[in-house]
Amino acid sequence: MWRAEKFDPEELMDRFRRTGARYFVSMAAHCDNFDLWDSAHQPWNAVNVGPRSDIVACWAAAARGAGLRFGVSMHAGSRTWRWLDAAFAADVEGPAAGVPYDGHLTAEDGRGLWWEGLDPRALYGRPRRPGEPPDPDFIDDFYARLCDVTTRHRPELVYLDDSRLPFDSGSVCPAAPPSERGLEFLADYYNRVPEGAVSIKTVPGRDRGAVLLDVERQQLGDTDPEPWQYDTSIGDWFYCDGYRYKTADEIVHLLVDTVSRNGCLLLNVPQLPDGTLDDATATVLDSLGAWVERCGEAVFGTRPWARYGEGPTRVTGERARESALAYTASDIRFTRAPDVLYAFLMAWPADRTVRIRSLGRTGGLLPAPPRRVTLLGAAAEPPRWTMRDDALEVALPARPPTPYVQVLRIDTGPPGADEAGRAAA
Repeated sequence: MWRAEKFDPEELMDRFRRTGARYFVSMAAHCDNFDLWDSAHQPWNAVNVGPRSDIVACWAAAARGAGLRFGVSMHAGSRTWRWLDAAFAADVEGPAAGVPYDGHLTAEDGRGLWWEGLDPRALYGRPRRPGEPPDPDFIDDFYARLCDVTTRHRPELVYLDDSRLPFDSGSVCPAAPPSERGLEFLADYYNRVPEGAVSIKTVPGRDRGAVLLDVERQQLGDTDPEPWQYDTSIGDWFYCDGYRYKTADEIVHLLVDTVSRNGCLLLNVPQLPDGTLDDATATVLDSLGAWVERCGEAVFGTRPWARYGEGPTRVTGERARESALAYTASDIRFTRAPDVLYAFLMAWPADRTVRIRSLGRTGGLLPAPPRRVTLLGAAAEPPRWTMRDDALEVALPARPPTPYVQVLRIDTGPPGADEAGRAAA
């Protein structure tokens, strides 16, 4: 039933680029076990069924054509083994009580139907007992497909939706036998794509530096010395009518808070079944793009500072579920570039005066006194500022230049360092 008949990856990618995206990740397979590329090992794929198109190839060409780095996400792993058990059940009451679900069908049952020639067992595997360990054939098939899509499309990011390397000991499939398949895949992938990265949800100490920590719909409580990725969605993971979307304001705050802690944001964009975006999603993306146009220099190419921020509003604990936080005028986040410090004002002060406690003279965190302070996106003269012992105090204009987070650019280098600093960033 899914056709994606209006799917235009080039037009969508241009919108994502204008939004500020620097990399793009295509779904390769979700937990339905259906492959979105011309899969050599899964006949249930988007070339044989539905769109009759290699979706991953279309996304890859569009992303690289727009100058974005390309990645794929693979979700048909340990969770799929457990979740597909439902296919072998049946209703327990009602008019279809006892009628087996699709997992009991065969290719013969599809004769004369739209899925003729495709065996449902290629999607669901075989009936299994609750808690039964993964079938070796299922594991072999998963890694064959993972190697297939990463070999064909050479993604620079491989997102694995698993708490550990899929089917390895300690993964979300607790009955999984000890396995080295994940490490074998890592070695093969990094030999083929030395500049690439593989992300998983939990990174044991031995694997730090070998894989990228991905934090799903959560946030780290402090700066991590290793790069990490925070992934969330504008709405649900798929298009869901009536689902509450994040506002552009919320997303900008999440982006800033993540980047200040050495993370990057992977933002899911739900699509309609025809391959287009609904108006609400398009509005959010365009609003993000307008903010990035004015303030993007404080995000892209920057690094964490000595402190990620200051103020009362923060994530508590190692991680916390995402939520719309009520930031105050005392909440500041920081990033840095050569000879430049960026201070993000998470809320506009009512008295139009911001006091940045981390930048006071007695703090000793600035390598040199500020040479100039500017407010990104503001057309007026640079704001007046005063260096005090306990804070850098900045008098702001009457109105904020953007609807969301405001950014102060604090130049600390010698005169003439501005252009060199921007080039280095």
